[in-house]
Amino acid sequence: MLDRDSNEERNVYVQAQTWGEAFERLAIGIAQLTLDGRLLSANTQMCEIVGQPERKLLEKSLNEFFLPEESWPECKAGLGRLIAGEIQHYSSKMSVRAAGQPVWVNMVFSLVRDDVTNNPRSLTAVAKDITVLKRAEQGLRDAEVARDELSRKMMNAQEADRTSVARELHDDIGQSLAVLKIQMLRAGQPVSGHPEMAHASLKDLSVKLEKIINKVSRLSHNLHSSELELLGLAVAVKGHCRECSEQLGIPVHCSCDHLEEKLDGMIALAFLRVLQEALHNIVKHSSARSITVRLTCSGHELGLEIRDDGVGFDVESARLAAGLGLISMRERIHLVGGEFRILSSPGQGTTITARAPIVKESL
Repeated sequence: MLDRDSNEERNVYVQAQTWGEAFERLAIGIAQLTLDGRLLSANTQMCEIVGQPERKLLEKSLNEFFLPEESWPECKAGLGRLIAGEIQHYSSKMSVRAAGQPVWVNMVFSLVRDDVTNNPRSLTAVAKDITVLKRAEQGLRDAEVARDELSRKMMNAQEADRTSVARELHDDIGQSLAVLKIQMLRAGQPVSGHPEMAHASLKDLSVKLEKIINKVSRLSHNLHSSELELLGLAVAVKGHCRECSEQLGIPVHCSCDHLEEKLDGMIALAFLRVLQEALHNIVKHSSARSITVRLTCSGHELGLEIRDDGVGFDVESARLAAGLGLISMRERIHLVGGEFRILSSPGQGTTITARAPIVKESL
């Protein structure tokens, strides 16, 4: 009889030891608390979450190292409902700063009752690390803010472009056509009061008309490239580089690999817009004396490199206060699954590179 009792006691002891070791090595934090929130015990994972050994945590109140997502009065009210038996469990997202870094956990509290009286005796807290999830949520919120800011900038830029086109059509091209109409009505006729002089001939006026046609063509080309649509990206890139060189009076060295098959329209347009924006920025900011443009096709990848010998700039400072031009270039390439990089430093010029996987135009 005594041997059987001792065997049962030994089995109970071994089982208790086994459960104790299991709880100690669990991958989630577990702690026992008094009803007023003071720590009675904690397993290894809970100590690692808090960033302190158990001996420094004992008898300390929960609010000395954890901060709930809600306020402490709300958290205490929830624990009060648990102790009163109104709810089975109470959970709260809490943070703690361990090793200088914030750690987020989902803490679930359960009530432990006395085996004899059934009165509340203590609280069990189980903590699961959700830091990665919280960071992902913050990343999503930051992305939404950035997206909203980008949308606002894009809408403002669109309105600015429309205003610019309207102004050029009305104030420049419209006025030029009105003047040309009057001059055509008087073409070849004597100047009033000066019979020895004559108004401009139709041949002379055709030169002015040619200038207006070129302005309309340039405006149309900036809005939509017919070269890109009809002749492909390589021809459009060469044409834009040639026009830029003529306007600036500086060499724009352009080389384009032969593209055997027609590219997907989104990819071709993205690369052309990057080129246009990059050349626009060079004209506006760089004071460059020469520009080099290379369009390459290697395997299944399309590449574009635009290099200038201008004044350059600090890339990190520009990244913090990026204008719409840089943002739109980066976003266009990312939307087609590519990579966009800017290399520059003051006095060392600037190199812009864009790469994206080649997608053939769907039939």
